[in-house]
Amino acid sequence: MKENLHELLLKNIRFAYNEALEFIVAMGMLACEEQLQAMAEDYKLEMDPLAVQFHEDAGTRVSPHTYRELQFFFNYNFFHKALDFGFYESICTHPEPQSAEAWITQLELIPAGKIIAEMVYGVYQDKLDEFLNGEDWEIVKQDLSQLTRLVRNTVPHKEVIHAQAPLLECLDYPEECKLRYMQLLRQFYNDVFIHWKDKLKERSEEGSAHYEAMFLAEPERFIRDIHKNDPMLFTYIPTTFHVSLISQVGNHYLNFVKETGYVGWVIFGIHNERVFGPAADRERTELFLKAFSDKRRLDILLLLKKRPHYGQEIASALGITPAAVNYHTNFLFFLDLVSIKREDHRLYYHLNRDRLQELVALMTKVMLDEN
Repeated sequence: MKENLHELLLKNIRFAYNEALEFIVAMGMLACEEQLQAMAEDYKLEMDPLAVQFHEDAGTRVSPHTYRELQFFFNYNFFHKALDFGFYESICTHPEPQSAEAWITQLELIPAGKIIAEMVYGVYQDKLDEFLNGEDWEIVKQDLSQLTRLVRNTVPHKEVIHAQAPLLECLDYPEECKLRYMQLLRQFYNDVFIHWKDKLKERSEEGSAHYEAMFLAEPERFIRDIHKNDPMLFTYIPTTFHVSLISQVGNHYLNFVKETGYVGWVIFGIHNERVFGPAADRERTELFLKAFSDKRRLDILLLLKKRPHYGQEIASALGITPAAVNYHTNFLFFLDLVSIKREDHRLYYHLNRDRLQELVALMTKVMLDEN
């Protein structure tokens, strides 16, 4: 089985730069800059100098109107795709990488209603059962008037509650919404991205070559230790890893069902190795202590102490979104306090008890200066 898994990973996983993805990530990063700075502080990670230059330059190039539009479509919670989910869906349902220009041209051909329906899904993805109340999403998403009624009657999760009013505006004026997002995409491309796309591609492709070599050498270990996922997930979903300079750190996995089968994309932070790879004892100790400074992380560990849980279970038990679970477990992954295993078609989070004991011992050594 081990040899078969190795072969399946090599068959189903590839690395490729998707300019359209980097383009849309860049827009979201600029809109959610404060969240990302907080994340960098959380991980004790210095922003890449090129990424800092991009943010500073982009801030001088976008007009106040363009920035307001970025806020309208992107600034809710970077780790919980909301109105921007429609853009990601239209990119990631294509198995091959696209240029930003090609994607913008293709998006123009997609009816406004389809993109706005995916915006609805993005806002309500973690409350979809409550939102639909027994109705079929595949049918409901065809009817904007019904979607409007459901959005008016369902409060989104608190992390994206501010997306409800803009979403209703998009539903009430779908064609105007399309004019707005198409103008925003073209404006951002011409004013900002075109000046940076070659540099971003060069750095991202360098990172891609580095991580691809790591993957090819030890596929299972790469998926477990650097991607922080269960290798079994990739035994049936062909997936492309897009290494992103702009996102810096993260393992955002998107997969969709098409007529031809599953399509998977991973937005993989270029500095993931710095976060999920080896670190100095003192830094690990500081982060271990910080892990317990957030009640939600402690609550997750206490839940997992009882038994393994899957993501939605954790979210329901703690009253947070699956996106928040992903965010906090990424921090715990950094310390190897949790791991993921696939069981019964679900991905379960497991507490690494031995690692917890090691970190407690390391903390004692560092703080008491014991050998």
